Amino acid sequence: MSMKTSVIVFCLGLFTSLCMANDKVKSNAEDAGIQNGKKLFEANCLACHAGAMPEAPKIEALNLYSPERIYHALNSGIMSTSALMLSNQDIRQVAYYLTGKQVEDNKKQREQFLCKAGPQAAKPGTQARWTGWGGAQGNQRFQAQETILNPDNVNGLKLKWAFGFPETTRVRSQPTVTASFVYIGSQEGTVYALDADTGCIHWTFDAGTEVRGAIKLHAHPTDGRSILVFGDTKANAYSLDASTGQMLWKTKVHEHILATVTGSVNADQDKVYVPVSSSEVVPAGRSEYECCTFRGSLVALNLIDGSIAWQTYTTPEPIATGKNSAGANNFGPSGAPIWSSPMLDSKRNLIIATTGQNYSSPATGTSDAVIAMDTDTGKVRWVTQVWENDAWNGGCSRKTANCPKEDGPDFDIGTGVILIDTAHDKQLLLVGQKSGLVFALDPDQNGKILWQKRVGSGGTMGGVHWGMSSDGDRLYVGVSDLPTRNPYTKGEPKPGLNALDPATGELLWHLPMPNDCPAETKFRCYPGISAAVSSSPGLVFAGGMDGMLRAVDANNGEVLWEQNTYQPYTTVNGVDGKGGSIEADGPVIANGQVYITSGYDKWAEMPGNVLLVFALPEE
Repeated sequence: MSMKTSVIVFCLGLFTSLCMANDKVKSNAEDAGIQNGKKLFEANCLACHAGAMPEAPKIEALNLYSPERIYHALNSGIMSTSALMLSNQDIRQVAYYLTGKQVEDNKKQREQFLCKAGPQAAKPGTQARWTGWGGAQGNQRFQAQETILNPDNVNGLKLKWAFGFPETTRVRSQPTVTASFVYIGSQEGTVYALDADTGCIHWTFDAGTEVRGAIKLHAHPTDGRSILVFGDTKANAYSLDASTGQMLWKTKVHEHILATVTGSVNADQDKVYVPVSSSEVVPAGRSEYECCTFRGSLVALNLIDGSIAWQTYTTPEPIATGKNSAGANNFGPSGAPIWSSPMLDSKRNLIIATTGQNYSSPATGTSDAVIAMDTDTGKVRWVTQVWENDAWNGGCSRKTANCPKEDGPDFDIGTGVILIDTAHDKQLLLVGQKSGLVFALDPDQNGKILWQKRVGSGGTMGGVHWGMSSDGDRLYVGVSDLPTRNPYTKGEPKPGLNALDPATGELLWHLPMPNDCPAETKFRCYPGISAAVSSSPGLVFAGGMDGMLRAVDANNGEVLWEQNTYQPYTTVNGVDGKGGSIEADGPVIANGQVYITSGYDKWAEMPGNVLLVFALPEE
């Protein structure tokens, strides 16, 4: 062996030894990072994610997250107040422990399935659309223009295409559908314009944080072009050009750090109405947290430029009320968030919203209430409270110092108000509550309660959760009644679907939901209907927390078709797809097709990441 060869062999051996040593050091450092992340998680997070805070995702769901998503949630997102004591490195190690992957500073380009051409011309007879939460005026979630699906052929529905959302374990943004486009937001902050026929992507917009509500398709007030308006979880509202995705404006709608937009926006010719809720009930579970300072509001923005026209708060400004038993300052009143889409009553020049519970004492007369505001000024015209003294936060479920003295039932009104026409030119307002009660109000008598009907036992996740539907003749009510009982629940759980006479509240039929859950699952599976229900002539569509989607005969409640969405899917955009619980947004019916999102990672439910489209086979 020559001297030169000997030197090369020596250098290669040295290099190999150094690499092995570096790998060992790196491995030891990574092992230490995982162990430190494990200790930090167990000390600061485990109790909530192991069941003490039921709405917190289970650890098995967190394991499906990307490390970037956990890093964002702890660093600047929904859990940032719970991670104030953690350093940047600590947060990275928690993410590494939970996912087995390191946080990458440069986010990978999201996988896309781009359309090769513009949208195809709409087929004859396919002009029905569904925009925003309620689908049409009155928030009725009734597709009156559906002419293809009916009780005789609905059992022929087959999966047409599935779209998978990357970096996602829940889908909460209900799709908006036209003859050519599907517009939908995502958990990781992307708004998609999909082709209604194939699911390919025409364009995307990056909001940077979750878009939960339904996107409202609307006409621009000056030139009539189609625009999109929506909100995000950092309490921003947006307007985009519907054809290109170009942002027209962006407006911050609330000053509180934990404010968010969960409900879908609504709009008239001049304004966008943005409901504001918050996540402050979560950090309020910690005794050292200074609870609470958020107050719900409805914000009206000028449609042209996004400037604030008016903002109406649901409670007075919080003031200091003393200290809790742990020595932390307390503030109140607070809370009364607006979780759902407000309803426009153009006849009376009103925008009508529903509220949740107060977060801290004292309880107010505007929590768990229906509030009507003047569309021009935001002035409150009337308030109808359906449950008194409901002050509650996460401290009540954890039995910590911030639980208000009222220790209320947490009976939010998560449903938006429905406005319907009845006989003799009479109108009614219909609303459901987590108490298990449904109410009819008189819009001509300042929201006077005309009747109330119990359809469920109620509870923290009980009763009527996210929405009802009405075709004018019947009111269709889904009941979740997840067994998260409290002293205020009444009777046995009644998970299922109901039809009521809207004029009297009389029960016309009741469909109990069978328990089709798998015998063994890491996640909570329950047959109740938490998501909003929807209807079309002769049909009612409802999705369950067990992942089951059903079409029901509107006349008698007979199940005509069902599909288990809790399964893996081959998606059109190449993302691994999996269905799960159907929890918040409900079915959308348009042009002979049914759109449903599947997957929800909170409350220990079954995570998933898909938009599914069902249609009759083409002849």
